Amino acid sequence: MNDETNHIVLAGDWHGNVRWMQRALQRIRGAGHRKILHVGDLRVLWPESVDGPLSPAEAELIPGARDYDAFTVTLCKLLEQYGMDMLFVDGNHDNHPALRALPRDEDGFGIISDRLKYIPRGHRFSIGGVRFAGLGGAFSINKQYLTQGLNWWPEEVLTRDDIDTLGSGPVDVLLTHDVPAGIDLRKMFRLPEALERESHAGRILLRDAVRSTDPSLVFSGHWHQRTTQVIPGSRTTVHVLDMDGRGGNFAVLDLESLQVSELGNLPRIA
Repeated sequence: MNDETNHIVLAGDWHGNVRWMQRALQRIRGAGHRKILHVGDLRVLWPESVDGPLSPAEAELIPGARDYDAFTVTLCKLLEQYGMDMLFVDGNHDNHPALRALPRDEDGFGIISDRLKYIPRGHRFSIGGVRFAGLGGAFSINKQYLTQGLNWWPEEVLTRDDIDTLGSGPVDVLLTHDVPAGIDLRKMFRLPEALERESHAGRILLRDAVRSTDPSLVFSGHWHQRTTQVIPGSRTTVHVLDMDGRGGNFAVLDLESLQVSELGNLPRIA
């Protein structure tokens, strides 16, 4: 990811929503930003192929595009058209086997296109002198309604091995999908006790990761709400980003000051 600006846009869940993605990229570009970090549930590489033929230029731009879904192809085309770069961690609603099978570039990112790359769990990198790390994954509280290999994969959950891969060296910004334990979240609905325990286990692992890396900032998604809180007993501020179609889906990070501001909301769309 090029370092030509001092600001990066953070984005929450997009869930393969083509219309929202198109409008989001237009809004981000219009605000003068060219870099995006996405906190998961982007939903690229979905197990369905793009409808209709691709032009030779499209096939050359996006390696493997003939096997990609329309959201992925459209996203890659717009990033190239707008001169924008995106890095993303995995959420729970992501195709984990496909992401893990991606070829890696020299910096350790999984390559979908030159401008769209996956941050493997525990991967560390720097942008503009700021130390980042990615730690995606989360438990699907609705997995009983999903089908393995079609829209759910058991690799979604965060593991102790992922935490070990991250290690204990300090970072400035940690990108996660789930939200570390200690942050109060608005409950979308009441969960059965067993699902609540499974869901909270991943949040406890994230809290352990925060303790070992001591980031100034954590950016998360998953819970479809916008809130900013400090983890009790720490210096870490957590920004939870809302989902597609709602306000609070974006934040802007100043790489020099590590100050966070709002990009501004897009109008709601169906």
